[in-house]
Amino acid sequence: MFGFLFGTACLAGLFYTLRGGPWRHRHHGRGGGRWGMRGNMRWLFERLDTSPGQEKVFVKAADELTEAFAKLKDELGPSRTAIAQALRGEQFDSSSMREVNARHDALIENLRETLRTSMSQIHEALDPRQRRELADLIEHGWGYGYRGHGGGCGGWRGGYRNC
Repeated sequence: MFGFLFGTACLAGLFYTLRGGPWRHRHHGRGGGRWGMRGNMRWLFERLDTSPGQEKVFVKAADELTEAFAKLKDELGPSRTAIAQALRGEQFDSSSMREVNARHDALIENLRETLRTSMSQIHEALDPRQRRELADLIEHGWGYGYRGHGGGCGGWRGGYRNC
């Protein structure tokens, strides 16, 4: 009986380890873990059948967008502090709130411009079929029109469409 329990515990530990343990959803560093940005985007590259040059454009765009989002996220702490200070005083300090809003507006505008530039570069790098496929994925979600390895049309959530 003890051997059965010990074996079951070892098997459970093996599954837990293979699934990544408590770290399975965490990414280390900006590159997104062990394989970096390209490893995380491999599915998309295979789906669009991209060339190495096109992949470089995608990775560069993703890096730029990640950096813009990081700047926005870094502003969260100072914003919370400024809001708390505006509320602590005898009178509400609306000038500090205007400063917070101005910083947010600048960061959001930077994010918008980065997104616009990145999408323009990706559009330029892709051929018409790849653009159509990427647009469908963005519009309908990542499972849209799944073709699997059989190469046919349709699939989960995509229904049948012109391929």
